Amino acid sequence: MMQGAQQYAKTQVQTASSVQVVVLLYDGVIQSLKLAQDGIQMNNSQDKARFLDRALAVVNELSASLDMEQGGTVAKDLRRLYEYVQHELTQANLHHDATRLSSPIRCLGVVREAWVELARQGAMAQAVGV
Repeated sequence: MMQGAQQYAKTQVQTASSVQVVVLLYDGVIQSLKLAQDGIQMNNSQDKARFLDRALAVVNELSASLDMEQGGTVAKDLRRLYEYVQHELTQANLHHDATRLSSPIRCLGVVREAWVELARQGAMAQAVGV
């Protein structure tokens, strides 16, 4: 069953537009943060470390992919958001504090919804031949 899920995820990424890939990355980081929260609350250091590391890797990749020249203010704002999230993840890890992950989860969720809307608009434009 796990192989099937992995194959589905791989196919989903391979057939997605670049905006859809960003949405998938946001889904992954948000899910990892929620699982890290659970790990902290259950005193499971292995889960805490694994999921915080996974979330941090995705946030680092999102940050590294920003085009600061083309992206203008939006790229700068996203960079600041990613720096904030990185800081909060570090603090949650250092202080074993699950509450430090709530705000990053909310913020990333809001930005994720903006990406979802962009994906919808792109799909609509493509459907009508724009």
